[in-house]
Amino acid sequence: MLQNKLLIPTVILVLTFFLVGCDPLASQPTPAVLIITAVPSATPAPTVTAAATITSVPTLTPVVLPSPTSPACDESTGQILHIDQFKSTVADENLRYRVYVPPCYQKTQKRYPYVLLLHGAAQKEDEWEKLGLLTSENQGFQLGVLPPMIIVMPYTGEIGNNSFFPPDPSYETVVLDELVPAIERDFCTWSDRDHRAIGGVSRGGFWAFSIGMRHPDVFGIIGGHSAYMTQDLNEIPAAFNPLDLATNSTFLPDAKLRMYIDNGAQDPSGANLELLSSRLSERNITHTYVINPIGDHDDAYWSAHVSEYLAFYGRNWPRSAGELPSCLQPSP
Repeated sequence: MLQNKLLIPTVILVLTFFLVGCDPLASQPTPAVLIITAVPSATPAPTVTAAATITSVPTLTPVVLPSPTSPACDESTGQILHIDQFKSTVADENLRYRVYVPPCYQKTQKRYPYVLLLHGAAQKEDEWEKLGLLTSENQGFQLGVLPPMIIVMPYTGEIGNNSFFPPDPSYETVVLDELVPAIERDFCTWSDRDHRAIGGVSRGGFWAFSIGMRHPDVFGIIGGHSAYMTQDLNEIPAAFNPLDLATNSTFLPDAKLRMYIDNGAQDPSGANLELLSSRLSERNITHTYVINPIGDHDDAYWSAHVSEYLAFYGRNWPRSAGELPSCLQPSP
C-alpha cells in the first residue's frame, strides 16, 4: 500500500557536459556532483555515500538532426533583442526585458518553447547575459545538445525586490497578467505548461518557485538556482512561501511539475533548499536537487552551471525546428 512505502532518495553521480568559456569539444576534468531525485520505493535502500571524484568528460560529438519541414538555416547563433519600454500598470515601473531568439527564428515560422529567467536581488535584466547565457545556448544548439528555444530575461524592478503578494500589486501579477501575455502576443511561442518554464537565481529563484508552485497550469517546469528561501512568515506568508507550499499545497502532489533545485556546498542558502527538498520528498513530490561540491552564492558559481540549467529546461523539448508546431496555426 502507498502509505507503507518509504521515500528513498536515489543518489546519482553525474558529469557536466560542457563548460562555459572553454573549448566545448575538449576533455575537461569536472568534479562529481550529488543529485537527489525523489522516487518512491517499496523497501528501504542502504545508505549511499557519494565520494567526490575527478573524471574526464568524454569528447562530445555533435548531434545531426533532420529538419524535414523547415527551410535550411544558415545562421549558427541566435540573437538577443532588447525591449526597452514595457510600462507595467501593476508595478507603475518600466519593467523592460530582453529576449533571446534562436537561429533562423523568423525564417522557420515555428512556435518555440520558452523560459522566463529571473535575476537576483539588486541585479538587472542583463545578469543572465553576464553569466554567459548567450555563449552556452549557442554552443549547446550547435552541438545539438540543447533545443532551439526562446529565453526571456525581464527586469523585475522594485516590485520584484519587495515581498508584495496578491491581492496587493505583486511581481506574481506582473508575470501572469502582463509579461506572459506580452511575450505570447509578440513572439511565436508554444504556449502550454509543458513548453513554458520559469526559473531564476537567488531572489529570482524564489519568485520562480512561488509563482510556479502556485500556478502549475501556467508553468510546468520550475528552476531555482541558489534560490532565496526563508522560514520567516512575516516576510513571506505561507500561501506564497515555497517552503510552506511544499508541505501544505493540496494540488501540488498531482501537479506533475518538473522541478530543479541547486546550490554550491558553500552557499548559505543551502540549508533552506535542503529543507525544501526534504519537505517535497516527504510528500513523494518528484524533483531534482543538486548540491555541487564547489560554489558559493555568487556569479562564479552560477556561470559555471548555466549550461546545466539550460539543459534542464529544454530536456524534453524538440531538438529540431522541423518538429515544432507552425506559427501560422494556433498554439497546440
